[in-house]
Amino acid sequence: MTIKVRLSGEADQIARLLAHLREHFEVAGGDRTYANRGSFGVRAYAELREPDAEAPQRVQSERVHPTAKEVEP
Repeated sequence: MTIKVRLSGEADQIARLLAHLREHFEVAGGDRTYANRGSFGVRAYAELREPDAEAPQRVQSERVHPTAKEVEP
């Protein structure tokens, strides 16, 4: 399961929180901050995943034309 988060606050506080989250979760993003519009501080976006969560498995499928007849050998 992946959780998307938006953090807003002072840059150093966000960096400390992300460091803490990295101890408990796999964290993607959060390295880039953006100035808050109409407010003080910055914001950052990140995605969190539990470290023991299984990665999604890819399934390979075949495209089959619905009116195509099977060819017998």
